[in-house]
Amino acid sequence: MTFQNTGTHIVVGIDGSDTSLGAAKWAAAIAGKLGRTLQLVHSTSHPTRLLGVGDPTLAQQLTDSLTEDGARIVSAAVAAARQDAPDTHMTTLLGDEAPATTLLAAAKDASLIVVGATGRGSVERWLLGSTASRVVGRAHCPVVVWRGDPADPGPDTRPVVVGVADGPASALAAESAFDFAALTGAPITAVRTWTDEFAVGSVAADATPIAGPAAMLVDWDAVARGEAARLREFLTPYRQRFPQVMVEEVSSRGSASRELLRALDDAQLAVVGSRGRGRITGALLGSTSQNLLHRAERPVMICRGDGTDPS
Repeated sequence: MTFQNTGTHIVVGIDGSDTSLGAAKWAAAIAGKLGRTLQLVHSTSHPTRLLGVGDPTLAQQLTDSLTEDGARIVSAAVAAARQDAPDTHMTTLLGDEAPATTLLAAAKDASLIVVGATGRGSVERWLLGSTASRVVGRAHCPVVVWRGDPADPGPDTRPVVVGVADGPASALAAESAFDFAALTGAPITAVRTWTDEFAVGSVAADATPIAGPAAMLVDWDAVARGEAARLREFLTPYRQRFPQVMVEEVSSRGSASRELLRALDDAQLAVVGSRGRGRITGALLGSTSQNLLHRAERPVMICRGDGTDPS
């Protein structure tokens, strides 16, 4: 199931940064198109958890101050989001746990989680924040890590880039990408890559490495044709189900993250699949997902595949 046909609402994390305001505007526009409620969530750990056992009066003063600050942050985010999405129904939540903990709890029945790639106090703009990393690694629904121009957050009709590999994670990513493209009137750019190190099906877990003199005997033109054919075959059911969505197929030799980033230059969103969820597997995103999350200058949607039917 994808974000468009499951869940009851969309959750967006708010921390007072310009990036989170851009994420809120983007999420509000998507919620409006889907007819879903947008829940804006702000959370800061309770002072007694931060300070341990201490002066209860000081703890209460800090709690009141954080609550007031949080209310101002959320109120400003709601006002900003309403400018571009006045008809979207919005609710707010102020939590006293770690931001990722509150976001994940709020998103238990959500269609989508949206978080900013960076927040307050970020040193380098491309460094993915700890909240975003935790949410991506633990969420049970697609997560968009938003990065872009807060003054022009989108969505728009620029292409949606989707990474195509093998397995249920890629199928879920493609489903979500086509859903998003149909929702926004955008085309799809489907990217599949392969390298000289492997034979046809290089993204498969059981691919056979080719190295040394054997590599010289491989007909790499035939490999390229085979990979292009696999991409075309993969996309066929999505073309049939979404005939209104224009599709560009990109099958190339090289790094998946490099080709996806290249395609994203003229696009509005990248959608990729990632296997695993939980404390260990969820934290170990694939290299392609990690590269996109840290280096992309556009929003990136991560879709988890667990082996179930994505439809």
